[in-house]
Amino acid sequence: MGEAAVRAIDLATMGCTWVLDVSALDPDEADAMAHRWQRCVDLLAAPDRLRLVDEPIRVRVHGGDPGAVAEGELVTGAAEADKIAYALSREVTRAGLMRLRGQATLLHAAALADDEGRTVVLVAPSGGGKSTATRELGRHFGYVSDESVVLLPDGRIAPHPKPPSLVIDPDDRFHKEEPAPDDLGLGPTPVAPRLAALLTLARDATVTEPVIEEVGLVDQVLALLPETSSTWWLDDGLDRLARAVTVGGPPARLSYAEIDGCVDLVRQHLASAVPAEPTWEHLPPTGGQRLAVDAERVEPDEGSVDLSTVRVVRAPWSDAIACDGEVLVLQGARPLRLAGPGAAVWRCADEPQSVEQLVHGVTAALGEHPDAASIVTSAVTQLLGHGVLAVA
Repeated sequence: MGEAAVRAIDLATMGCTWVLDVSALDPDEADAMAHRWQRCVDLLAAPDRLRLVDEPIRVRVHGGDPGAVAEGELVTGAAEADKIAYALSREVTRAGLMRLRGQATLLHAAALADDEGRTVVLVAPSGGGKSTATRELGRHFGYVSDESVVLLPDGRIAPHPKPPSLVIDPDDRFHKEEPAPDDLGLGPTPVAPRLAALLTLARDATVTEPVIEEVGLVDQVLALLPETSSTWWLDDGLDRLARAVTVGGPPARLSYAEIDGCVDLVRQHLASAVPAEPTWEHLPPTGGQRLAVDAERVEPDEGSVDLSTVRVVRAPWSDAIACDGEVLVLQGARPLRLAGPGAAVWRCADEPQSVEQLVHGVTAALGEHPDAASIVTSAVTQLLGHGVLAVA
């Protein structure tokens, strides 16, 4: 491209438009950076791409001291030249996640698509196999993302075909190789991918034959939550996750020893994916019940409440779902799983209730019990301690 050819790289990814200022890099480094991000450059020109943020996000790429930083300018780089590419990937992803808070479900996940744009999302914790799955399965499917999935309620995904981040040194998490997707032979990126299936990954050397096995809805949502970003910014964050994990059928996990042996299994699962009927109830907060997105958790003063003289009510929460007698409550980033009397108490406390009233409500829901009063009192005390109930 030449020294004058690459001063800035205009691209689209994560539903946002970007300008990468690479003028501080030498010509060969700038050329290499443009090559790494070519999929996202091509995406910018696609007329039917998903547009969530139109105002360009500007990132200045440098090596060493960046010098003065203008207000609102994003700067990324590293002292070592071979770490600049990964530093840029991290900054683009971080900035995109910050810009998209409250607009989409944001998953730390890999995503691959078939020829029709039907996409399977693969969720695992850091080090759980997403990069390897992208590299191996991506030769047989279209490459959507190796790291972050931007998911809208209608199932549309804003592709993030950044250069995949591959581990070089397991002891240095900031040192990763950043090859172009084409250099790895990854399949073409669909402009308009749609969620068709979601699987959590369970890599296990003892598994002799890969299998996709059904898991509980609450278990699956809880497995996803640590791999999401700002879910509590959404009015229906848990409900969206429940819909995502059932979009291709009952919630499921892919267990395997080697991911390269899973190509046909994943292809069959994606081709036969059919949404499962909802088995959960959505219990969103309304009005003053909703916890502010920037609220700090106030630690309750356990043991200071005389339950015989007060009424209790649900403390503000971000979202909740109920399934199979359990309730999953999200308060900011903190989930709490309730079962049995605890779940029944929380459900009954949508309006201020005395313990006596709660005993009646819980026995109506779960049946009579000779120790109902003490069981309910204990549950109320615990829920007050966890901060999901408050004194009215």
